[in-house]
Amino acid sequence: MSAVDQPQDARVDDGTASSAVAGEAMIERAKSVVVVAQRVDEDEAGQILFDAARKAHIPLRMAADQVMTALQAEECRDGLTHDTLMRALAAVHPLPRPREPDDHPTNTAA
Repeated sequence: MSAVDQPQDARVDDGTASSAVAGEAMIERAKSVVVVAQRVDEDEAGQILFDAARKAHIPLRMAADQVMTALQAEECRDGLTHDTLMRALAAVHPLPRPREPDDHPTNTAA
């Protein structure tokens, strides 16, 4: 959704409000998928996502995004199944650590 499509009150110069809303929407979408595939209630679905995020040491929003990305990448000929969701949850991973200036090899050639 572009800034033009957003309601006037949702536009923020630094994008904080719109990214927070998008993050919440992603979490709710992923929870809905877990509810359907696992046949659990919304609270348990939230806990499943939270556990995946905690295990990967990433925010819940990122875990939800990774789950949805993994589901979209997989060809679901049989629809959303328990196994499909399990693979998507297993795909949740930590983000790469940014390189520090000390991580670069030093030039030792004289």
